[in-house]
Amino acid sequence: MTATEWNTWRDQRLRGTTAPHGIAALALTAWLGPDAEPVDGLPGRWRLEADGPIIGDGFSPEDGVAGGEVRLDAGQEHAFGDVIARRFDRDGTVALRVIDPSAPSRTSIEGIGAFDYSDEWIVSGAFTPAAAASTVDVIAVDGVSSVAEVGGRIALELPTGPVELTVTRNRAGALSAVFSDASSTVDVYRFRFLSVAEPVNGVATVDFTRAYLPPCAFSDEYVCPTPLPGNRWNVRVEAGEKNVVRV
Repeated sequence: MTATEWNTWRDQRLRGTTAPHGIAALALTAWLGPDAEPVDGLPGRWRLEADGPIIGDGFSPEDGVAGGEVRLDAGQEHAFGDVIARRFDRDGTVALRVIDPSAPSRTSIEGIGAFDYSDEWIVSGAFTPAAAASTVDVIAVDGVSSVAEVGGRIALELPTGPVELTVTRNRAGALSAVFSDASSTVDVYRFRFLSVAEPVNGVATVDFTRAYLPPCAFSDEYVCPTPLPGNRWNVRVEAGEKNVVRV
């Protein structure tokens, strides 16, 4: 990646996260049960039915809900003007997310701070693939554990010292990682995300200039995965995004 390409990526990141319904607009994640309850920022009352759908009812005529009921199955959402009610599923638990362009988590953002670009932070290293069906427990910021497929490990020589990066595979098969380093909680958010290209001939290239902030850096209502123990380093990674800059 060139410096010009990196600046374009930076601009796209800011536009995407601060878009009216972008990452920063998450105002609430409400975990639902069988009893209908109001949800802050939304009209009506909401519950999770035993067979799976989220049901919203108890609306007033001005809410404009045809038939007087909203049903949200996996992957679905419903708009109330500019505000979106979006279903969120996590390992058998279900929440209702409120996406609101007027949320302070969005309107207070001035920018995304980052280290200066340097291609010395685009680093290649030997990739050791994980054994078939290898998994690891991943802990989210709220303490909930889930299982992820291990993709492998990459031995890297950073400008500040050697590290080993464990990468996982998502359902689409792509490699990614969560890491923290000696700059985390000092002048950088407590951890960051990385997308990692598929290794070629046993070599993986990791572009730390594109290390990016997790959604929970923009809104406390996200339940981001935290770094695996081996991805918590005592060397600084002085590349990529640092912190959300707010007014």
